[in-house]
Amino acid sequence: MSDTVHFTQAPQEIMKEFTKALDQTAVEMGRTNSRDDRVDWVAVNHKMKEWWKDKGYAFP
Repeated sequence: MSDTVHFTQAPQEIMKEFTKALDQTAVEMGRTNSRDDRVDWVAVNHKMKEWWKDKGYAFP
């Protein structure tokens, strides 16, 4: 079993930072809130995995 804490156990403040980072990353990668969006959500997920790793948490 890993010693890394799962991201769901992160403090609320970090969860708020994650929400902002997720939104920003999605916009940077093309999200426009249009039905025609062509965001690479796999790439967004990869960036978020790295973001959590930098914070010291396991994701997902």
